Amino acid sequence: MLFARRLRFLPDRPFALAKHAIFQGELTTLRRPRTWSQLLAAKNLGPQSELVHRTSDKYDVRSYVAEKVGERYLIPLHALLTDAADLDFDALPGPCVIKGTHGCDMTVLLPDPAVADRAAIRETVRRWLRTDFYRHGWRESPYRGLRPRAVIEEFIGDGAPPTDYKFFMFGGEPGMVVVDQDRFAGHTSTMLTPEWREFAVSGRFAFADDLPPQPANYTEMQDVARALSKDFDFVRIDLYNVDGRIYFGEITHNPGGGLVRLQPREFDLALGEMWRTGTPVPERFVRPAQAG
Repeated sequence: MLFARRLRFLPDRPFALAKHAIFQGELTTLRRPRTWSQLLAAKNLGPQSELVHRTSDKYDVRSYVAEKVGERYLIPLHALLTDAADLDFDALPGPCVIKGTHGCDMTVLLPDPAVADRAAIRETVRRWLRTDFYRHGWRESPYRGLRPRAVIEEFIGDGAPPTDYKFFMFGGEPGMVVVDQDRFAGHTSTMLTPEWREFAVSGRFAFADDLPPQPANYTEMQDVARALSKDFDFVRIDLYNVDGRIYFGEITHNPGGGLVRLQPREFDLALGEMWRTGTPVPERFVRPAQAG
């Protein structure tokens, strides 16, 4: 966030161009975007629909998910907070997660609320609720104008953060699936084709040493991602899969703030072609299958 603070004086377009140059290593006007990262940056500079804002809010999106695929995919909700003073630890029924609804990187895990540092957590939530994430972050337009709130959800899984399946959806169809494991310790992020083959590319985090197992109900996960993404040209749909049950995580319109540099750079262009024309990513970006 230090970069954002130092360049906060810049108008939106110069800020976006400077951010893109630093993180993507290229100069561009964004007038004729072709790569995935350029398209993200250009989209972020444009007007956002009410549906984009609604689905970026981690509370308001729940009604959208219920409409599109049904409430059974929602993680049970314990509380909605607008004031940190209303955080009642004694009323929590068990392990839970606290999330800010109006931005990202606002998550507190409470595997055992009884031993939580209540004062520190309440202060963290209070800081979230004072934060205009659009203005103080990377000016991600989907979050602009969102009301600062926090939700408390049930902690799904066996006490460890569940594997996160991120579906990158282009025109309502999956173009890439990223499997995030051990997000709070030894984070790995394995980038896969929709057919569950590793891409021979790299991003922010290392791939897992072994290919993550494909969930038995993977086809259903794809169908859920399709239903939740069909209203958008591009969007990322995050899902969990715990004991064979699929849960909705979030909808992300500007993954990684548009900051993640993909290597090789031609892969960024290939994802851009998929966005613009629907052209599948060429086979040369897929890692050959290992024998045995």
